[in-house]
Amino acid sequence: MDYLNAKALLVLAQMPGQNITPQAPAGFGSKVDQGLNFAMYLGIVVAIIGVITMGAAMALSRQQGSSEEATSRALAIGIGCLLIGGASGLVGAFL
Repeated sequence: MDYLNAKALLVLAQMPGQNITPQAPAGFGSKVDQGLNFAMYLGIVVAIIGVITMGAAMALSRQQGSSEEATSRALAIGIGCLLIGGASGLVGAFL
């Protein structure tokens, strides 16, 4: 029984993958960059449309006298724009 415990301990104590140097496949980095660029431009377009929609909604709600709902919606759109703007910096830091 001690023999099996010693062999199990020896197998479990070994460090797997000691001399491994991982590398991405050729051309993978450019495809990831292209996908991230596309997603960023799509996010910018959505943010611009959101800001235009927010301005129109705030103008309409001011006429109706219910500006609280438009203000909360503007805050949500503003936070979304901040996330889109900060995403490029975060991704750049990780790459």
